[in-house]
Amino acid sequence: MTRRLLLLACSLCLLAGMAQGVPCDRDGDDTLTAPELATAILDSLDARFMGGTVEAPSPVDLRDAAFIYEHWDGRTLTITDSSGRTTTLSRPLRRIALFNSDTLEMMRSLGLEPDRVVGVSKYVLEDPVFYPEYQGTANLGSTWAPDYEQAASIRPDAVFLYATLSESSCADIEKTLRSIDPGIRFFRFDSYRPATYAEEARTLGLLLGKEEEARRFLSFHRNVTGTVAGVVDAIPAEDRVSVYLESWHDYKSAGKGSGYDEKIELAGGRNIFGENPVEYPVVDPEAVISRNPDVIVKIVGAGELAFGGYGDDDRSSFETVCRTIGNRPVWDRISAVRDGRVHIIHSDVIGGPEYFIGTAYLAKWFYPDLFTDLDPRAVHQQYLEEFQHLDYDLDEHGTFVYPA
Repeated sequence: MTRRLLLLACSLCLLAGMAQGVPCDRDGDDTLTAPELATAILDSLDARFMGGTVEAPSPVDLRDAAFIYEHWDGRTLTITDSSGRTTTLSRPLRRIALFNSDTLEMMRSLGLEPDRVVGVSKYVLEDPVFYPEYQGTANLGSTWAPDYEQAASIRPDAVFLYATLSESSCADIEKTLRSIDPGIRFFRFDSYRPATYAEEARTLGLLLGKEEEARRFLSFHRNVTGTVAGVVDAIPAEDRVSVYLESWHDYKSAGKGSGYDEKIELAGGRNIFGENPVEYPVVDPEAVISRNPDVIVKIVGAGELAFGGYGDDDRSSFETVCRTIGNRPVWDRISAVRDGRVHIIHSDVIGGPEYFIGTAYLAKWFYPDLFTDLDPRAVHQQYLEEFQHLDYDLDEHGTFVYPA
């Protein structure tokens, strides 16, 4: 540890030792009652404006007490994150640092105030179109290459990491930052896995004091996922379309238990490599040909296919990728190629918190006759306007799917 980090660690440890229980809780029972809050408010007014001599709470204590009374029923809050860890809080989170950009996006869906965020991953800063309000926020580096000195210097009261992605890297970040400042609280959420998505949104809503906003967002989310599930759940397994999904790496597909396997299933498809025990296996082109999928879905947005998304309005690259797949040797024998059912989708709408938008696109591609009224693009636009609070017109900007 550098000399500067050692000095910072010492000062932060002193600050950590000053932590208190529920503010303005006069009898110390960890429950803030209405009379206690009223007394604190009156004492503050008396001290500030009437020359009173009674010891009054600080503005910070009063602000935090009001939050706890309104959102946590005047009590400490105990939550369990997606790693299974339980944490008890006696203060709201005011200085949040996020190595996990997916959780930042989910928090924005819940109406988190930007000024409560003091540090973000480098990927947020590299995406000014989608994250304009966070440009200039402290750069924490990434989960795989963290900037510990920067992370410690911004004095966060909470750091958010992934729950299941790169667990060893996240554990190293937590261990190092905890050694510098034992007062930091650490939370693990993924914010992109369908199986835990709704519960994470509810938990974050409670943690941030955004319970009503979480209910509203999840109502929107359920309306989309429920529309899809209401149709595909009635399709017998033997009648489901067979699907070959390929990531931005050629011939790298999705196996059993992977996030993309789950999304294919949610959209009513049958993953032709769904029995493969490797989450993301590299497959033999001949195996794809022999399994003859009804639909092919290719993901772009990273690696050698890092184009499209919110900052790119050029659709020609998507067309090129689609054409290249059709021109692979002997792939003209595959039903999906022969029938024109090769689709390109950007990771921005299938790989992260927007996964339910991508799932709606998949369902529409798998069963166009069953989803004539489903408009994934309209869902996407509503998500951007109402929940991401962005002035972004999909008619004019961005490239996310092909054919559109």
